[in-house]
Amino acid sequence: MARWRIGNDYTGSAAVKVMKNNADDPYSTPDNERWKFLYNSKLPKVNIADMELCNVISRPGLNDGAVYNYHPAGSGPSNFQKLEGSGGGMSEWFYRNSAFPNLRYNVPLFDWKAKKGGGSNRYNQQMVHWTDSGSYYRGQGGFYAVGNYAQVGWVEGFTGSVSQYGTMAYGALTRITARDTIDAFNKFLSRDKRLIVWNLPGNNVPLDEASPLAPNGTKTFKITPQALVIAKPGFHVDSATPAQLAIDTSRIPVKVIAAADIPLPAGVSFYETGIPLPDMVALDVHFYNGSVINYPSSSVDLDFGAEYWFDGTKIYFAASQAMRARFYLYLEDNSPPTSGGNRVWRTFTENGVAVFQLLRPGSANPPNWNDIYVDTRWPQVQILAEGYFNVAAGNDVIVDVPFDGTGMFPMVKYLTAHGGGSYQTLGFTVSGSWNAMYRLPFVKRLKYIYNGNQYHAGESTYCELTQNNVRFHTFRGNVGDYYNRGDSPGNWRTSGAYAPIGIRYYIFGIPQP
Repeated sequence: MARWRIGNDYTGSAAVKVMKNNADDPYSTPDNERWKFLYNSKLPKVNIADMELCNVISRPGLNDGAVYNYHPAGSGPSNFQKLEGSGGGMSEWFYRNSAFPNLRYNVPLFDWKAKKGGGSNRYNQQMVHWTDSGSYYRGQGGFYAVGNYAQVGWVEGFTGSVSQYGTMAYGALTRITARDTIDAFNKFLSRDKRLIVWNLPGNNVPLDEASPLAPNGTKTFKITPQALVIAKPGFHVDSATPAQLAIDTSRIPVKVIAAADIPLPAGVSFYETGIPLPDMVALDVHFYNGSVINYPSSSVDLDFGAEYWFDGTKIYFAASQAMRARFYLYLEDNSPPTSGGNRVWRTFTENGVAVFQLLRPGSANPPNWNDIYVDTRWPQVQILAEGYFNVAAGNDVIVDVPFDGTGMFPMVKYLTAHGGGSYQTLGFTVSGSWNAMYRLPFVKRLKYIYNGNQYHAGESTYCELTQNNVRFHTFRGNVGDYYNRGDSPGNWRTSGAYAPIGIRYYIFGIPQP
């Protein structure tokens, strides 16, 4: 069983620490040797504020009138938390920040996980799809884009162009097609998506984490029938804010229940997790070849990526060609805590492995997913590096972010920040405008190369991840498309790009599996 300790450590600070190797002492191991810890409460907290199933309720046809469904029941344009506006075969979903009561940031790190249309259980968002407007002359134009392109984003200062949408100071938008059985024509717009909202900032706001004070005799540790709470050094546990707490078992951290870097053959293969997988799981995955990982996709290969799905205890992949997959599988459970007489910590053996769990006080035996704060089979997600940088104009501008990946298994997540816009700017049907938007990253390559060297459109971004560095590539200032219109053959044109002005990034890490 992993060695663990609840109490003061070598600095005199109250902490919970769980070691990867039994040779390491949880009392005396330095905090900066982070690859040695499966869990260390002194590190910044990483948790998911919510994981939301987004699905269409009313699906009017092309000639049906508009329908507006507000949630909770009885709310309207001025006070809804969630809204579905449907009409003309499309659905637009709006999520105000108030839909996520545990969210600490106006603009959070977020993700959309979209399935294929037609009731498929396969997630296809990291595949590449050919897109055009239907007005090109014999197909002379258009672009290849990763599925994130079709997801809208998190907006700031949204104003609806119809009164039923109201306004949102901050919130998420997405678009769904009612005709998602025709997946080839409505790629990445199915009515089955997961919205993952992290309790981490998605803009240039710093992490809301108080710096520890010098130990000063203040009460920092408390166990009640409802929660185990530990304040950061120097803060009083009874009055500490969420930013000043090291542990609060009423706010469960994200669980990485599986992580690996595996080869994928072309076609269908699977990875066995050994755990029955519930519906509300999310896979962060980097598909790549060679020694450098590209995210969100290969920057050059237009037939690259894999669909994936969950079945029983397995993750299945359908790869377009032989490649590798590096992934974290997260679980988020919104079920209420159980009740019973179990203690704060629990030890048992499963499949020959000795396990330690730190639980919500008063949970049942056995506990459910949402009772488990720490489990020695599932390492804590650590932040190896994070920050924000402004995107400079230029074709293939490079920004390097070095980090210390010693002993770690890194993954990268980032959002692109954009200025004001509207549905005309993005080519979507969202009925409104906004002051700022934050989007998932995507590779967008032009079918026809503009100006001899512009392969990527102005919105396109990607990064290269190695063990100690992330190299970002941006293309702000490039055109959005280069095409020949059908109404005037031979008259080549360009369209503008909703290019990013900044990037908010995180390099996550767990100890090497």
